Amino acid sequence: MGGGAAVTRPLCLELFAGAGGAALGIEAAGFEHAALVERDPDACATMRRIWHDAVIEADVRELARIDQAVEGEIDLLWSSWPCQPFSNAGARRGADDERNGWPWTVAAIDHFRPLVFIGENVRGLLSFPYFEQVVLPDLRQRYAHVGWWLLDAADYGVPQHRRRVFVWAAPSRCLPPVRTHGPGMFTLPWVSMGAALQLEAAGILQRPSTTICSADGHGLSCPAVRDRLEAATGRRRLTVDECATLQGFPPGYARAVMVGTARSRYRQVGNAVPPALAEAVVRAVCPVMP
Repeated sequence: MGGGAAVTRPLCLELFAGAGGAALGIEAAGFEHAALVERDPDACATMRRIWHDAVIEADVRELARIDQAVEGEIDLLWSSWPCQPFSNAGARRGADDERNGWPWTVAAIDHFRPLVFIGENVRGLLSFPYFEQVVLPDLRQRYAHVGWWLLDAADYGVPQHRRRVFVWAAPSRCLPPVRTHGPGMFTLPWVSMGAALQLEAAGILQRPSTTICSADGHGLSCPAVRDRLEAATGRRRLTVDECATLQGFPPGYARAVMVGTARSRYRQVGNAVPPALAEAVVRAVCPVMP
């Protein structure tokens, strides 16, 4: 049939978008980005190589500015609000930390009124009363169904153990994404660090990597893994490309797409949401929207 309106994909507004890890997964799940909001100049320059004018270099509190760039009703609002206030690696000041972006996220929910919300943060968030006393009640005031999952990226084909909290709010109840990898007869084996990096090595490299981080400048947080890497390669430092591979970015993403110094690119990779994990979460929360 001709002459009909073009079919469009549901729209996502992403806050604290970083270098595009979650964005790749969100779009793989069938969404189109109305806007990706991030204030880090290098991360914005990285994302512009793929998403062009949809990238807004701004503070997420600049709602009027974001609103001017957004066209259409927002189906999904995704927020990877800053994890430092809740991370076990930081001072753990929680809601008292000026970087706590949860109130800014709630302001965006109220402004854009998305059909569905997904938030991502470190698992340390669960140990703060703020989560049960503020975050979940804030969402329950606005949505019929609210829940959260603690998920490991390795269970969804990422060659890295990266455990993150995903909090969701939707018109209907949601079930967690089904694991595709891991121990057991009904899943594929975990993807090992050695296989992902094409390293001939035994022991610890035959398992998924420990969490790729941004703070130490070489990607690996575990000394034992660094020692095993040195035994296999003669070096204890991962390249930016290798870190990106262990995060599940497409081949060459760090080298061909990411902008900035090596330190900046390590930070962009270490702060990212693995695309495959983001895709699995979006498909679970929004199973019929795409």
